[in-house]
Amino acid sequence: MKFNQHVILKHEHGITAQWMSEDWTQIAIATFQQNEIKAIKHNPDPDASSEEIYIKKWALTNCSGPWTGISEDGKSLTVIPGYEEARNKIAGEASLLLTLFGAYIGGKEPFTNLWQANTIGFDNFWPEDNVD
Repeated sequence: MKFNQHVILKHEHGITAQWMSEDWTQIAIATFQQNEIKAIKHNPDPDASSEEIYIKKWALTNCSGPWTGISEDGKSLTVIPGYEEARNKIAGEASLLLTLFGAYIGGKEPFTNLWQANTIGFDNFWPEDNVD
């Protein structure tokens, strides 16, 4: 079964990308969230103090679709066979999206080339949107 890009949404909790099957009976979703990691920026001057900084990194937190199922005992997730082509395509696009979201600059153009469906909430998202 073929899946097409449907919509990608930037919202207060992260980003959600959706793909719909051609017959509109199944959906696949990838979700991304941004995490803040505390780090220490060491000052090369031995008399100066180091500075605490926060680094924001995007993570792919979920990529599921009709290939995602629950084991017979109901205690774990399992992969349902028969959706390998769709799963590989969507997982590949989700991985590429993650790379573009994490780019310091230059992600906007490849994003618009990759994602051909609706986009919502990406105004002033890209670093190059804020370059004067």
